[in-house]
Amino acid sequence: MSRKIACLFVVMIFAAVIAVPIAFSQMEQAETVYTFVSQFQVPRASWAQYSENTEKTFVPIAQKLMADGTIVAWSVFENIVHTPDGYTHGATFSSTTIAGLTKVLDEVRKVGPQPGQIAATKHEDLVLQSTMHQAVGGHWTTGYLRVVCQQAKPEKPEGYAAVIKKYLWPTFEEQLKKGVVTSYSLDQQYVNTGMPSIRCIALTYPNPENMDKWAMAINATLGKMSDADRAEFYGSTVTDSRRDIMARLTHYAHK
Repeated sequence: MSRKIACLFVVMIFAAVIAVPIAFSQMEQAETVYTFVSQFQVPRASWAQYSENTEKTFVPIAQKLMADGTIVAWSVFENIVHTPDGYTHGATFSSTTIAGLTKVLDEVRKVGPQPGQIAATKHEDLVLQSTMHQAVGGHWTTGYLRVVCQQAKPEKPEGYAAVIKKYLWPTFEEQLKKGVVTSYSLDQQYVNTGMPSIRCIALTYPNPENMDKWAMAINATLGKMSDADRAEFYGSTVTDSRRDIMARLTHYAHK
């Protein structure tokens, strides 16, 4: 279970800001966005080769298909916190349709497997969906990703989304407006390769300092909760099910 939760990223995410984006994404929170996540466990000796292959193959494809409207976001990431059986590198791309995801896959497969991918000792794909998301538009070449995954109560998985929206969403929106984060979303599996009740909050930051600012803001919000609020909030998940991901983004783009 720990491996599956840790792998659910979404992962969607990214970048030191080249320029602070002004306009918010035109995607509405109610619109479903599908995200394909491809993760590899690459031996350390092949890290540079994997990154070079990604720059030459996946990045141009993602840029092209975002420009023509096939996808609405994409990213390339390198995990900072490693585990013995976890993944080291990955890429994501998002679309408002499943057809958009398959178009990207078709283009990537035309290029064929790259040496860095062939060197990988493990590989996994995920397909996620989200109706709770917001972002600023732009393209960044560095950034940071945090993904916090928990198992919602299986008998009422929708309860987790409800408490996040009730207690934390206003803080999320405020921090996005301040530029502390460049995107956030609440994701669940579309193709269930793990427990269906897993839910993941994915966040992207322009720099590590903003991760500290975000933590302070969230802790302040949690600190204002009443005992009844805390019981509702923490009672929406399975105890000790939380798993986190922290990664460095080498590319990220969002409409």
